[in-house]
Amino acid sequence: LFPYTTLFRSEPVSGNISGTVVNESGQPVAGAALVVRRTNSSSGRSTTTDAEGNFRVNNLDRGLYLITANAPAHISPPADPPNYYRIGDAVNLRLVRGGVITGTVMNSLGEPVVAVRVRAMMVRDANGRPPTSTFVGLSQYQTDDRGVYRLFGLLPGTYLVSAGGAGMQQFSFNPYDFDTPTYAPSSTRDNAAEVTVTSGEETNVDIRYRGEPGYTISGTVKVATPMNTASVSLNPATGSLTSSGNTFQPPGARGFAFNGVGDGEYDLVAQEFTPTQSPAIPSIQLSEPKRITIKGASVTGIELTTKPLGSVSGRIVLESSKVPECQGKRPPLLAETLVQLRRPERDPEKDTSPYQRVFGMSGSPDPKGAFVLRSLSAGKYQFEPIFYARYWYLQSITLGTAPSATAKSASSKTDAAANWTTVKFGEHLTNLTITLAEGAASVRGKLESGTPAPGTVLYLVPSEQDKAGDVLRFFVTEIGADGTFALNSVAPGRYWALAQTNSDPQIATVRKLRQPEASTARTKLRKTAEAKKTEIELKPCQNLTGYELKQ
Repeated sequence: LFPYTTLFRSEPVSGNISGTVVNESGQPVAGAALVVRRTNSSSGRSTTTDAEGNFRVNNLDRGLYLITANAPAHISPPADPPNYYRIGDAVNLRLVRGGVITGTVMNSLGEPVVAVRVRAMMVRDANGRPPTSTFVGLSQYQTDDRGVYRLFGLLPGTYLVSAGGAGMQQFSFNPYDFDTPTYAPSSTRDNAAEVTVTSGEETNVDIRYRGEPGYTISGTVKVATPMNTASVSLNPATGSLTSSGNTFQPPGARGFAFNGVGDGEYDLVAQEFTPTQSPAIPSIQLSEPKRITIKGASVTGIELTTKPLGSVSGRIVLESSKVPECQGKRPPLLAETLVQLRRPERDPEKDTSPYQRVFGMSGSPDPKGAFVLRSLSAGKYQFEPIFYARYWYLQSITLGTAPSATAKSASSKTDAAANWTTVKFGEHLTNLTITLAEGAASVRGKLESGTPAPGTVLYLVPSEQDKAGDVLRFFVTEIGADGTFALNSVAPGRYWALAQTNSDPQIATVRKLRQPEASTARTKLRKTAEAKKTEIELKPCQNLTGYELKQ
């Protein structure tokens, strides 16, 4: 399966990653702290930048790495999708100055409210998207003896600011923990004012504290053994990842409780952690979200039952080519390969199970290509391999059950690239096969007509009839303002080329273009491209340059 394992042995098995940390203006940031962590590992290597903002981490094993950096008054914008780095890479990391929200908290008599917790919770980032995890864009600070608070190091975006209530600190005590949070300027969450935070800027937000007593949500988590720990998260029923609170049910405890909860609808989700032999990856069980309504009274006696999460196991297969033009090309290295999970893109306001967007994990293959995707909550998934080899492309993703030793029937396979794969609680799916094939082509060129209209993109859709249903044969890329374009890692074959202004967000990116929901859009796109009759043939390992496309 891996014909290249004996080749390219001269490549180093360890090396370094170096780079520079700069600010928004491109100036070096001295003394920035960095953590270099290999994917699917909880530990990492730490270092700091020198006076010129440079850093270097030596003796790293071959693999894929994530790098985070921070410095006083600066913050690292989260990347979605993440940026992966390999040994030998020269990295340029950009930090932005954090924003600040400050102000005073006064009661109805105009007196300062001292030592009350004030928190800022991001609801949308600078691009208008919801935060990608529970703790992104969350900051908390207590007021001083003047009632003044200052929240700094905030990512640019839109926030809600509140005072009082236990919030994310349900396990510690504060005199105002049992109050309903007061949202700026002086309201409940439903009528809270949204606060815009920009990089390096300070925004003043005063709060008139209402001092209204809140309610309690309490119950128990049924754990597998008394020695297991459970954590419980309380989230707005809107599906926002901005959590209203988090608490623990320690081993042997009678239950959990959330205090200072205001009227509204909430989702409770419990996680149970079971110690394992591997300290990096504990065994996790998850409960289904339980909807709770608070309306003028506390809610007690809730029972949450966790369930084992699912998993998907499979292998990566490398399929070589006998075409002379492809001989001697560097293959993908399994140590630098990763399989990521993708969930359906839904309106977060309608997603009542936000934690299902958090628990998806990635998996790294072993030296034989086998991988396991663990801790999967119930839902639908697609699989996205990340690999680095110019002349290789993603040929297929299939899921099936191999025939038993006694059965004569053929194995049944489904196209996991064109369809969602449904995983149930506790289900362990096997025989996922991701095939990477040698022979990828590339095409570079420009529009014959010159300057394109803003938003113009290039589509390549299969012109061969037997490939019309192959989602992995659909490609899209942006066309630059100067009319140039480039596409890499393209499967060899014949395509219709189409340049047009894209008005359908469903087919704006390769990832969206290949999703099951885009089936109708792909059919329409192929008919439009066929009518233009601009066909292009890409041969295995061909680098087509100087191609001129009619619009």
